[in-house]
Amino acid sequence: MGRLGEYFRSAIKQIMHNGYRTFMTMLGIIIGIAAVISVVALGNGMTDYVKEEFNGLYGNFGYVNLDIGKTTEYFTMEDLRVLENSMEDIKGVSPSFQSQGRARGTRESYIATIDGGAECQLYALANPIVKGQYFSKQQVDTSQRVCVMLRTDATKLFGTEECIGKEVELSIRGKSAIYTVIGLREAMNTMYNTLMSTQEYSAIIEIPYTSCATDFGYDMNKFYQIIVYAEQSNLQDKVNEAQEIMVNHHSLRGENAITAYSMADLSGSFDELMNAISTFLILVAVISLVVGGIGIMNIMLVSVTERTREIGIRKSIGARTGAIMAQFLSESAMLTLIGGIIGIIVGITLAYIICSTLGFKLIIDPEGVIGTALFSIIIGLVFGLYPALKAARMKPIDALRV
Repeated sequence: MGRLGEYFRSAIKQIMHNGYRTFMTMLGIIIGIAAVISVVALGNGMTDYVKEEFNGLYGNFGYVNLDIGKTTEYFTMEDLRVLENSMEDIKGVSPSFQSQGRARGTRESYIATIDGGAECQLYALANPIVKGQYFSKQQVDTSQRVCVMLRTDATKLFGTEECIGKEVELSIRGKSAIYTVIGLREAMNTMYNTLMSTQEYSAIIEIPYTSCATDFGYDMNKFYQIIVYAEQSNLQDKVNEAQEIMVNHHSLRGENAITAYSMADLSGSFDELMNAISTFLILVAVISLVVGGIGIMNIMLVSVTERTREIGIRKSIGARTGAIMAQFLSESAMLTLIGGIIGIIVGITLAYIICSTLGFKLIIDPEGVIGTALFSIIIGLVFGLYPALKAARMKPIDALRV
């Protein structure tokens, strides 16, 4: 241990002796390590941000679909009753009657996504009700013309959020009906606003599916999609369970006519995409590390040439080949270790600045940081091996002639 410490003290002395040259040598390592740390941290922060925003938009429901190309069956109100009676720990099930239409208030008219659903559609969005209330089962069963919208939509349509009890005209495919506003949701989150920022303003209006069917021509015993509402923690299981029940109820086993998916599937696909992008960027950053390693090898070769006489003297007084080799390897490893530490500090600082600017959470993986530091040492050992071997194999008499 004492001899190893001596090697590293000697290495630090040599590194400090040529400070400017040492820094320029370590620059490739610093850039490579900083790139790896910042890319990983930024990828983690972006993934966490998108998943949080995504779950806020779509995290509580999934779909069971009928493929009309593979069966002549339809979903009916009986299917909803079967699901409600067969499944536990769900918030509810609903047909999906959604269309693009138009909403006209007392101030303005805008295109609108009109969602016809059951009372459990309350859980479709994470946005809470901030004024009034959501429509009830009784209002759904009696086909009442009531609606819920976002508070931002209320301001657009009526010029004020104080619109509970006011009427809005909804139009779909040439058919119109007057609905009474009974509730307002909180505004959409950042992701939705970003997605919609380049499009014409579109309102979101939620109404009972029964009144939607009556007013706009939907057949309540002939639809192709059921929405299952459940907690995020067991959503995928419940959607799969609903699919299985419908397959059995319609005797369509083996037909692949009934499919299911939830937003967790899309979230998983996003994770895979982000992992692929991060891996690619890390590989690009590793190229910088390799270039830095080549720089380490070059400077160590220069160092061997400059210290040829010193090597000859040491070998002539009994220094072993292994000792000479260990000395030069310790210098190259120390170079990359110091460069790696500086790179880690630069990378974390850069990641913090970028994440703060973009509004992402800074997520640093301690294991990744330690692994990066160890990798930098390995780079030093690998690329310092040839110069160390060259120094260790010198014959004393040849070295002393220089």
